[in-house]
Amino acid sequence: MKLRIHGNALRLRLNQAEVAQFSKTGCFEDSIEFSPGVHLTYALESSSSIRSPRAIYGNGSLRIQIPYQTGLEWATSDKTGISGGDDLAITIEKDFQCLHGEGAHDPGAYPNPLEKATASKME
Repeated sequence: MKLRIHGNALRLRLNQAEVAQFSKTGCFEDSIEFSPGVHLTYALESSSSIRSPRAIYGNGSLRIQIPYQTGLEWATSDKTGISGGDDLAITIEKDFQCLHGEGAHDPGAYPNPLEKATASKME
């Protein structure tokens, strides 16, 4: 899962395996270790008690929560993203293959719907 923080906005991008786990368990978690014993854990969670995406932070843990039904529909359909939040803009997306750059291929990412259009223009 990729976490992007820019200004007052958070973006999560999940590959196919991560979305599959989220659809089964209602949660996917990852972390980054900055130094021994110092890390940030971040998670995407579904919750049946909320109506819009929200972020909760405390003790080195960032939890992005989305409504249960919204998360289920996103994970099990062709829908590519969810956005919302009040004071903090929150976006959750399926991670697509990059179309540019050497080594940009990520086997776990979703096939990019623009790949065929780009290939056709190059022919």
